[in-house]
Amino acid sequence: MSYLVNYGNSVFAVPGAVSDHFLRLADEVQLKVLLCYLRHMQEEITAAQIAAFLHIEEAQTEEAMQFWTQADVLRIQGAAPGHFSFAVPQAAPAANAPAPPPKAVTQRSSKEIKLDPSEITSALENSQTLAELFALAEKRLGRPLNHMEQRSLLWICQYLGMPCELILMLLEYCISIGKYSISYAESIAIRWESEGILTLEQAEEELGRMKQKHGYMEELRSVLELKRKPTTGQQAFIDDWQTAGYSMELLKYAYEITVENIGNLNFKYMNKILKSWAAQGAATPEQAKALRKNTPRSRKKRKGYTPMTEQEIAEMNDYLSLVNRFEEDDT
Repeated sequence: MSYLVNYGNSVFAVPGAVSDHFLRLADEVQLKVLLCYLRHMQEEITAAQIAAFLHIEEAQTEEAMQFWTQADVLRIQGAAPGHFSFAVPQAAPAANAPAPPPKAVTQRSSKEIKLDPSEITSALENSQTLAELFALAEKRLGRPLNHMEQRSLLWICQYLGMPCELILMLLEYCISIGKYSISYAESIAIRWESEGILTLEQAEEELGRMKQKHGYMEELRSVLELKRKPTTGQQAFIDDWQTAGYSMELLKYAYEITVENIGNLNFKYMNKILKSWAAQGAATPEQAKALRKNTPRSRKKRKGYTPMTEQEIAEMNDYLSLVNRFEEDDT
């Protein structure tokens, strides 16, 4: 079936490079912004006007204009075309070759480079493996990659020298735990590179450990009714509990005793309970309950002892709650 173009009452030019090189790279917003600008460029249209017309944020318009400037489709008047030379791609190690020793990363992340869209296009055209990586990543994410994600994948592959199959395994893990973020995958890739995790076997072992830790953390957050990510100090307690092998049932019971005694969650207090039970050989809630049952919980009243009033008890609980909140923030 053939089609005829209805030019209407007006026509405007679109650079051929847009169709030849950037239809796969540019996202919907970037293409819309460019077409809107080209249609009205004689009117000196502003980013704010484009944003209002397209019903998008002005920051999105400015980011799209920056994309087309880096792609050399648009140029700022009076400025020379920019160019950035990306790091030379490193060949993946042969199947039977020994893994190279970890190298020091001088670029700490892909954010430290300004990679031209044209360079990404060139890299895709020159590497079928890289093109397949991009295609599979888009398929798993269920959407086209934006420029920052493209830059990140290319940086992981070429600068860190991570094989594409490892990158895909890493993306699968991130998706499986609900983190649809290539920047998160990049942070893990940087750690792997520094720790020398370079083979499929090493990656599979590490991912197994990470999945186990993530599952443990998610279950514990539910048990402890945590609404936010644990602090560094709190995470240290959690890691110790997992290493010690405390069952989730025992942790839940320790949490209940903590709240019963002081009114809220306090990691230091809960840790003391768990350490005390462990020292006495209690590994289950039933064993811990037996210990508590056999342990005297009340002291004989001293001469002159006066019970606290309900108001004093309430004030003491308020004070303890405030102290525990500060302690929890500090841990």
